[in-house]
Amino acid sequence: MPELPEIQTLARQLQKKISGWVLSQISVRTEQILKSPKKDFENKLRGRRILGVSRRGKFLRVSVEGDLLLWFHLGMTGQLICSQTGAAADPHIHFVLHFQDRSSVLIFRDPRKFGSISLSGGRPESLPEGVRLLGPDPFQISADAFAGLFKSRTGRIKSLLLNQRLISGIGNIYADESLHRAGIDPRRRPHRIHRERLVRLHGAICQTMTEAIRKGGSSIDDYLHADGGRGSFQDFHRVYGRSGEPCPACGQSVRQVRLAGRSASFCAQCQK
Repeated sequence: MPELPEIQTLARQLQKKISGWVLSQISVRTEQILKSPKKDFENKLRGRRILGVSRRGKFLRVSVEGDLLLWFHLGMTGQLICSQTGAAADPHIHFVLHFQDRSSVLIFRDPRKFGSISLSGGRPESLPEGVRLLGPDPFQISADAFAGLFKSRTGRIKSLLLNQRLISGIGNIYADESLHRAGIDPRRRPHRIHRERLVRLHGAICQTMTEAIRKGGSSIDDYLHADGGRGSFQDFHRVYGRSGEPCPACGQSVRQVRLAGRSASFCAQCQK
């Protein structure tokens, strides 16, 4: 699933591309992915100008004049592509935004249909529930505050990092990569981790995600840039997806275990 670096990359690309454009038509091909009534998209967005594109957690947020917010969640296989070739007869294209005096369209494509699109007002109480319940992302919280979130928690640290209500934007990839950089075993329980190590983990998360954003995110399966290009951070993964391969730091084989139904990749030598 695309995580904070992937969504941030998309937001920056689309901000440069479609900000200021005026919506002329909204084509809904699959209502299943909508979390708001279909008529709201068609009636409220037409003729409105795009004011900006940004990110909240793993959600991509499109600000539209009239105090409207269009929210995209890519799920596991969702893609947002700005195309000049139009929306082809692709059964995996479910939502298309057309613009006045523009040949490009913005396509939402999702083979598995786990993604979602919502429309809301700008007031906090009108935001989609999944957005309202999000915790801060790592860049919005200090290292001390981050450590405070976890110091009394008894769950496994890897599982807690994936809890979007506690800390948003982190998924499997960047939890594994950050824990390796911080030297923390994903099975450890935070209430037994010294505060200084939790502070170090916060720094590792921010550093890892900053590097990933610079490299356009990780394109492993379905994630693509807004122009159809691919990120390259997957070429720099230290442990994620590298089970059985040598750890780049010590040479010991990377291990993989299951935690609460999710995989966790780590180096038993480097991560204590």
